[in-house]
This record gives sequence, structure tokens and C-alpha cells, in this order.
Amino acid sequence: MLQSKQLRKYLLFLVLILFLAVEVPIIAVGQLAKPEPGDVIIVLGAKLIGHEPSTMLRLRLDEAAKLYQAGYAPFIIVSGAQGCDEVISEAAAMRNYLIAHGVPADRILLEDKSFNTQQNLANSLAIMREHGLQRAIIVSNASHIRRALVIAHNLGMEASGAPAPMANNAYLTTKQYVREGAAMLALVFKQP
Repeated sequence: MLQSKQLRKYLLFLVLILFLAVEVPIIAVGQLAKPEPGDVIIVLGAKLIGHEPSTMLRLRLDEAAKLYQAGYAPFIIVSGAQGCDEVISEAAAMRNYLIAHGVPADRILLEDKSFNTQQNLANSLAIMREHGLQRAIIVSNASHIRRALVIAHNLGMEASGAPAPMANNAYLTTKQYVREGAAMLALVFKQP
């Protein structure tokens, strides 16, 4: 009985250490990352509601529009395919939103074939190369920036991060950070 109790305490301690080792860097990068001027802003897709961006995606798009208006980069790549429950591609909805918020249509490049972050960044890198663009600013919500930057680095993309705020919803924010922790662990174990 005593050994079983000690084992449970030990396992709980290991889980806590693993949780902190994974989540603290995600939180830190999401709070501390700063965009550096570049050639293109890449906005990673997220869920749509009908033809409209979800709250998380709107926060990303607002951050991208702000960076564009401040002169951080002359182009924006909007990246995201059409999910099975979406009426248009995420990229198309993002383009429409940015145009409605003052970004000229000829400054927006569409990447509408990707269904996950790896594909978002690989396909966006191909567009960058096609247009002679070297340095990217990746825009996503704070919980997602660390993983996006790790993937970009693994692809050989020169990139800085611009964390958009998280939704003002404790449940959704907690869910996103836990999801990113699991995704970071999967990324680490998938590395060659």
C-alpha cells in the first residue's frame, strides 16, 4: 500500500514536470515573440463560422492587418483549405476579411490547399520562393506561435512570430494551450 502511494506521487511529480517543460516554453514564446520586418506576413488558418472567421481567426487577421498597416511587410499570405464543414476555404474568408479591413487585394496571396500547420507553412514557403520573398512574419494566436516557429525553422524558413491575442474565454484558452502541448510533444517524437 505504501509503495503504491509513493509510486502515484512519483508519477504525478513526473507528469507535472513534463507538463511544465512543455507548457512553459509555449506560454513564454507566445508572450515574448516580437515580429521583425520582413517580406511577407503569413496568417495561419483556423475555423470558419459560415463565411466568416471564428473569433480566434479574427484575432489573427486583426494582428496581420495591423502589421501590414505599420509597414512590417508588403505582402500577406493567407493560408488554409476548405474543411469538410466549411462553405469556402479559410484562405478565401481571410482574404475577404482583410480586404474589408483596408488591405489591398493585390497584396494578398492565397494558399488554400493546407489542412494543418505543417502544410500551411510548407505551402506558404513555396509561394514565398515563387515570389522571391525571403523573410516571413508568422501570425497565429499566442498558444500556437512556438510550434509554428519550430516547424518554420525545420522547413528552413526565415521567420519571426507575431502572436495574436487569445480569445477572452478561459475554457477556450486553456483548451488551446493543452492542445498545443500535445501537438508539441507529437512534433518532438516525430522528429528524425
